[in-house]
Amino acid sequence: MRSPSLLLLILLSICVLPSCKRIEDKLRRLAEQSGVAPKPPPPPKPAEPALTEEEKAIEKKLQESAMAATAAPEPQIPAAPAFELNKSSVVSILGYHDFRERGGSPMLISSSKFREQMQAIKDSKIPVISLSDVMAWKRGEKNIPEESIVITMDDGWEGVYTFAYPVLKEFGFPFTVYLYKKYVNIGGRSMSWDQIKEMMQHGCEVGSHSVSHESLKKRPKNAKTEADVQQWVLSELKDSREFLEQNLKIKCTSFAYPYGNFDDAIMETGLQIGYESLVTVNGQKVTWDTPNGKLGRYIVHGDSDTNFKLATSFRGRGDVGSNKFLVADAKNDQGEQLIQLSPKPDAIVTDRMPLIEANLSKLGTILPESIKLRIAGLGTVPVEYDAATMTVRYQFPYKLRREECALSLSFQRNPAQPAEVVSWRFKIDLAAAYLPAK
Repeated sequence: MRSPSLLLLILLSICVLPSCKRIEDKLRRLAEQSGVAPKPPPPPKPAEPALTEEEKAIEKKLQESAMAATAAPEPQIPAAPAFELNKSSVVSILGYHDFRERGGSPMLISSSKFREQMQAIKDSKIPVISLSDVMAWKRGEKNIPEESIVITMDDGWEGVYTFAYPVLKEFGFPFTVYLYKKYVNIGGRSMSWDQIKEMMQHGCEVGSHSVSHESLKKRPKNAKTEADVQQWVLSELKDSREFLEQNLKIKCTSFAYPYGNFDDAIMETGLQIGYESLVTVNGQKVTWDTPNGKLGRYIVHGDSDTNFKLATSFRGRGDVGSNKFLVADAKNDQGEQLIQLSPKPDAIVTDRMPLIEANLSKLGTILPESIKLRIAGLGTVPVEYDAATMTVRYQFPYKLRREECALSLSFQRNPAQPAEVVSWRFKIDLAAAYLPAK
């Protein structure tokens, strides 16, 4: 016997099928009355013809190529060359005190002599950099030029603002002024806060020069014990720094020893309380290995050029006052380039072992024995000189790993005349040099 559910399902089917048929017939009649023909069914899809043997071979080759391309690794882009710190750089720090129209004492230089010295540095193309750049180099954060100069001034005399600052601003030279607390903004010949702040807007950095400018190795009169002496030294170092930081809203990280007097204990105290650099009056150049608490300076005494010449003479090259500097694109009266250089100044090359050439034929007579080529990081290198063409050549014996190469070529035309120097730089596209040859 059938179940009631099954019987109900059969009755519903019998009723629904005729109803669907009636609906379909009604829709057809409405379409005919409106003049719209019903959409014919789509024609059957024609059967694809069978591939020929040649087409089968081509299809197989295409599939294999697609699979190989999918499986092949992505082409590798050469990584940017790793930063390489140049530890062979050398820095000369110049130290000045007061400035006037005329000199007259060891601590006082005339404005004309100062301009003459700054012009000599400008003409030499030796870069003037900030002390903060030197410290960033010593921290391993950046490179600095192979040879460079830092300019500093002690005490805070108004002559710095009146005579030195305009020259430094004109030449675009950064500089550091070391101030001591008891001689800031007190009138007379001391600089005001406004003058100091103005200079800070144009390349001036500020360091501390103690509170009282007393020698830190001198025992204070009211010091009864060694602890009292140490406390006094600490206050001279610490209070002066906080004084400058509060009034100038800066971080003071450099200190100049008054009179250059210090010992290892004083130096360690300075480093421990937060000074990153402490400068002396010892005439020594700063290298990578120079302790940060013993950075030497060449103090310029009055209008004497002695220490200035020592400071601006690098690795056997004469000082900036004993050489005549030529610009790399100097021309003669006929408008011809005096020296043909290769690679050209500021050129970008991909050859990591470039051939250096300098054609001197437009200069006239040259003393072959006077020719010297200096390359940053290498010093003076042996060169070949072709007397017939007056061409100097040097072939790099190894691949360069730095992005920039600085060169300096010196020579004499006459034994009685000073050496002439031409300096230039070119760059190496290290990324392109690592790419495979096409």
